[in-house]
Amino acid sequence: MDTVYCSACGEAMSAAAVACPKCGQPNGSLSASKTSPLTRGLQGPALSTVRAQTSFGDAIKLFFGKYADFTGRARRSEYWFAYLFTIIVGFPLSFLSTSIDGESFGFFSFLSLAWSLAVLIPSLAIVSRRLHDADTSFGYFFIFLIPFVGIILLIIKLAKDGTPGTNRFGESNKYFA
Repeated sequence: MDTVYCSACGEAMSAAAVACPKCGQPNGSLSASKTSPLTRGLQGPALSTVRAQTSFGDAIKLFFGKYADFTGRARRSEYWFAYLFTIIVGFPLSFLSTSIDGESFGFFSFLSLAWSLAVLIPSLAIVSRRLHDADTSFGYFFIFLIPFVGIILLIIKLAKDGTPGTNRFGESNKYFA
């Protein structure tokens, strides 16, 4: 059974549903014979179906493929898979750097530093695109500078589902008509 999302509130529902169970928005994915045509405007755009989740490999390709692209939007799966990848590679390098190289600047220290510098720009770019998906500008990223509370607010914003349809930063990568 297909899943569609309400354009008014974002609630998931069956494609066969006549209206959204949460807000009552008519289901625009039904044929015109079953319901009256959906008018745009106050009711919002027609409901959309969902694209498949970004895979781990695709997220890594997008992470490095959009190296310094601060425009557009990034899905949650794209962001969190890329974040996981940087942790999977970066943590062992840091561990080896401290345990083997010790206080001297050795081979693993160099690799750890090179990795950190290599992923700095794409990490900032993907955070920017993820915040754009939540209809927030990149300036919100600097809320992490507020001690304790800031990082929690940033994580909540990064974990929230993006806005369905088009927002001021572009078309959704998740929803399509």
